[in-house]
Amino acid sequence: MGDRNKRPVILLKVPSSDDFYASAFRKSNLDPIFIAPSHFVFKNLKQLQAKLMEPHKYAGIIFAAPRCVQAVSEALDKTPLPSCWRPLHNYSLGKNTHSSAWFAFQNLPTMGDHAVNANNLCDLIVETFGPKRDLPLLMPCGNGVGQTLRLRLVAQGFRVDACEVYESRSHPEFVNQMRHALKFKRMETIVFFGPSSVRSSLEFFENYNVSLKDRKLIAVGSGTRKAMEESGLQADAVVDAADVDHLIKIIKT
Repeated sequence: MGDRNKRPVILLKVPSSDDFYASAFRKSNLDPIFIAPSHFVFKNLKQLQAKLMEPHKYAGIIFAAPRCVQAVSEALDKTPLPSCWRPLHNYSLGKNTHSSAWFAFQNLPTMGDHAVNANNLCDLIVETFGPKRDLPLLMPCGNGVGQTLRLRLVAQGFRVDACEVYESRSHPEFVNQMRHALKFKRMETIVFFGPSSVRSSLEFFENYNVSLKDRKLIAVGSGTRKAMEESGLQADAVVDAADVDHLIKIIKT
């Protein structure tokens, strides 16, 4: 595992084939060790399918993460998204989610590609929606995903039909991979990506009496930081998911 001449860093995320973290880290003499903290299981897809077939009952749809787009695709089961969704108020959180919805649903227009967190997207929805808020916004979501956005929208007078359509579970290889990675004497930094990485790690730390003393714990995103705080883990730093240079700088500080 890894290059012994480079400083190892645990990244609690699933790597993609073109993961920009991997290339940036290696160029900076860091050895990224990717460990998937969780895997996802879809549920309630029949209920979601029924809602998707009735766009006239909604003001629009919100995709809070790429996984939400995937859940809608699974619920549609190869049938196209009804065209009546297209002119509604449709939103996506971030560039990745925006692109996923665009390609999955025949160029479905959504707003929010420049939003970096739930607060940004809520502000955008408030600015672009208009005063009439009779119909709810459909928001397929996962356990721990979309809660902040839903609560903020409700506080602003919106109706939100939050449909939980997937949940995260600890990855079956997570424990073995973490135990192996933590054997490195120079393993000083753990980077958390999302609440699921916090949940899986906390259980692991407690079950195996892992000392976090002298380790640097970094949260990627405000949602991750909040999950760490609620779990009693102190984040030494918080970075934006898109700012890999800032992350590298913090690791090397």
